[in-house]
Amino acid sequence: MLATSTSDLLVRLLPAAGLAVGLGLEVTQAPYGQVEQELFDAGSVTRREPPDYVLLVPSVDDLALGELARRDPGEVIAGAVERWTRLWDAARSAGIGVCQLLFTPPADDPYGTAALRFAQSPSAVVGQVNARLRAGDDVVIVDSERLATEHGLRDWRDDRYWYAARQAVSLAALPALARATAAALAAEQGLSRRCVVVDLDNTLWDGVVGEEGIDGVAVDASPRGEAFAAFQEHLLALHRRGIALAVATKNDADLAHRAIAEVPGMRLRPEHLAAVVADWRPKSEQLREVAARLSLGLENLTFADDNPAERLEVRRALPQVDVVELPVNPSDYVAALAGRPTLEPGRLTSADRQRNASYAGLRAAAQLREGAGSLEDFLDDLAMEAVVRPVDETVLPRVAQLLQKTNQFNLTTRRRSAQEVAALAADPRWVCRWLSLRDRLADHGIVGVGFAELRGDEAVVDTLLLSCRVIGRTAERLLLRELGRAAAEAGCTTLVGGYRATDRNVLVADLYLQLGFAPQGVVDGEQRYSLPLTALDKLATRHIAGAGSDERTVQR
Repeated sequence: MLATSTSDLLVRLLPAAGLAVGLGLEVTQAPYGQVEQELFDAGSVTRREPPDYVLLVPSVDDLALGELARRDPGEVIAGAVERWTRLWDAARSAGIGVCQLLFTPPADDPYGTAALRFAQSPSAVVGQVNARLRAGDDVVIVDSERLATEHGLRDWRDDRYWYAARQAVSLAALPALARATAAALAAEQGLSRRCVVVDLDNTLWDGVVGEEGIDGVAVDASPRGEAFAAFQEHLLALHRRGIALAVATKNDADLAHRAIAEVPGMRLRPEHLAAVVADWRPKSEQLREVAARLSLGLENLTFADDNPAERLEVRRALPQVDVVELPVNPSDYVAALAGRPTLEPGRLTSADRQRNASYAGLRAAAQLREGAGSLEDFLDDLAMEAVVRPVDETVLPRVAQLLQKTNQFNLTTRRRSAQEVAALAADPRWVCRWLSLRDRLADHGIVGVGFAELRGDEAVVDTLLLSCRVIGRTAERLLLRELGRAAAEAGCTTLVGGYRATDRNVLVADLYLQLGFAPQGVVDGEQRYSLPLTALDKLATRHIAGAGSDERTVQR
């Protein structure tokens, strides 16, 4: 942590806040005010022992807003942006990620409630500085401005602590800042939840459909019904962001499906739901089925149900699931979900917005699989097409996102930032490829990443991963084959793969053996396997047309 104010208490709160979102944080603190010294001096502790991230914590006092009467606001804004972005560059050059807290506007502004109308007002200057910092590429942003507004500007800062100890955030506000910071870092590490699963009765609508009938339950037909409508609107906004939505309900299946389609005033429609599980089993079993249908781990689910007994059953049976304590009054449902740190989005990519279309494709594919005579017939019937291309700046955000989030089909689980990926992609000693996949039911976008380091005669596969949405479709063969081809062109003779076991990637423990690689022993904690590049035909797949297959190349 590099701060321009006293931040000892924030340092203490962050590890606890991290645990709440599944993130282990070890936080060290540089001396107060030594921000530039730590990042610009090659001999500093920060540069000698680089952390994963530097957390940059400014104070509004850094902007000297009291001097705006004598200084041009544009110069103040430009100076502040230049200072912090130069710090970003210094951190990046040392291979350190950046987490930037934004500035909080002052509670008191001489321009009063009209402050934002005047470019020279303190509030307007802070807003402009933050707007430019928010646009920072490859930086984790903690929006302290919004947090302070939600909390209340007068309660966010207590000047008694500022004058006595240079503490810029009040004691009451520090936990909220710690939660938001941990949530932003967790999202960057791929720990945010990917699916929200909800109940139906008294969760999406007012009433019990099995007792009152489809016309007897209410959405938007009363003040109470409007609260359910608002909750559905919030869920739809999450859906547009790329969060999958699903239903787990103790109801007759036919009635549940009819009700979702026919209850008057419904905002959520059947096409918005990636899965609907309706029967009389415990909710924990229903959630297991939802996760299986979507090829997600239970740690990717958030569960919202108005019934406290159902929430307790899930919490005890499935501690991996994030259980939302919905309040008694439905008017508070939106706030309960909106304030969930486990649903922090991080940086959105086009693939995030595309994900729900992919889930719809998975649902259709599952129906296709049920009618297929064999797995081979099913894969052929999908009519899959793939593209494999070198990593460049246009795909960096998505590639970095996959590196952070993918756990099940990930042979080594190495995490890298977009900046680190860019450096590897520009290095002639590395082959870096991405794979996109579509079928006749959905375009899944970029779902695979492979990196190989060229070491003399050997090309060592450093990273091989696939999104859980396309596991079992033979795309890994295509990706490895393209890495092998590029390695052969560079003069290598052998493709070497490695598997580093984690608690979540047992699915691929024997992948290289299944693909015809020969075991080579353990190196640096990885089980290694090798395949002569003359034997690349072993990796051919007849189920996918595209770059690297024996059929045609699909240009997209």
